Amino acid sequence: MSLRLTLPTHIRLNPHEQAAAFGRYHANRRRRAAEPKAAAFDFPTQLVGTTPDGNVTVYYDPSLGQPGADLADQLFARVATTYSDCQAFFNVPGQPVNVIIAAVNGPTDGSGGAYHYGCNFNPGNDLYCDAAFGNPDLTNGLVVAELTECFMGAANAGWDCGASNGEALSRFLAEQLSGGPDGALAAYATGPTWDRDGRPNWIDATEPTDQNPDSTGCGLVYLYWMMSKGFTAAQITQAGCPDGTLASNYAALMRGATTAWADFSAALTGLPGGIASDNPWGAISRLT
Repeated sequence: MSLRLTLPTHIRLNPHEQAAAFGRYHANRRRRAAEPKAAAFDFPTQLVGTTPDGNVTVYYDPSLGQPGADLADQLFARVATTYSDCQAFFNVPGQPVNVIIAAVNGPTDGSGGAYHYGCNFNPGNDLYCDAAFGNPDLTNGLVVAELTECFMGAANAGWDCGASNGEALSRFLAEQLSGGPDGALAAYATGPTWDRDGRPNWIDATEPTDQNPDSTGCGLVYLYWMMSKGFTAAQITQAGCPDGTLASNYAALMRGATTAWADFSAALTGLPGGIASDNPWGAISRLT
C-alpha cells in the first residue's frame, strides 16, 4: 500500500516532507516487490499466533522489545476481523498470509511504511508492516493497504497495485478501516497535493506508478466522491476498472455513463474552498 500511511496523525508534515515520506514508503515497497523473495523472512521473527480461521499468522521482530510485543498483541486481537473486512470489499476467496511487524525503514512510528512481494497472494504471502508504537490503528492500516493489494490480484478486476488506480483504492480501503480520512492515516493524505498541483485528470488515464501523489490523490478524491453518491466501499471495489481507468469504474457504477471526468470536475466546482483531506465531500463511510 501505498501512503501517507506512515506517520501518526499528530505529526504535521509540510508538503516537501510529505512528498519525501510518500516516496520512501513506495520506493521501499516496490524495490522489495521487484526482488526475488528469500526463503526466510526479511527480519528476525517471534511468533505471536495464528487466527482461529487460519487466515493470518502474526510475527514481530523481537528486537522491538516489549513495545513491539505489545503492538503485535494489539494487532493480533483485531486482525481476523481486518482480514474478513478486506475480503468483503472484494468478495473473492483469499489465501492465508503472514504479517510481520518490524522497523521496516528504521523508525518505529509507522513512517517506514509496508511492503509485500508482487500484487497477489504470492508464495509466502508475507506482509511486512512498520511498527507504530502506541498506534495499533496505524499499523493495522498498513496491513489493510498491503492485504487489499493481494486481493486486487485475486479479483483480477482491473485494479493494479503498481498503478495509480490500485494505489488509490488500497489507501481508500485502508482509511475505511483505520478511522476514515481523518483517522490514523490522515497525515499522508494526497488529495490536497493533487488539488494544489492543479487537479490533473487521472480519471480518464491511469498512471503506471504508485509513487505520484497527484495521480493517487485524484483517485482518492474520486473514490470518496462515489461514496458520497451513495455507493459503498464494497460496491465501488467490486465494480472494478474494466478498461483499467477510473472512468470505467464510473461507467460500471453509473449505468454506462461516459462522462466521469466532466461530472467529477463539475462536482469539484461546488466545493467551498480547496481540498483539505482525501474526502472533501463529507461522505459517511459505508463499507458493505
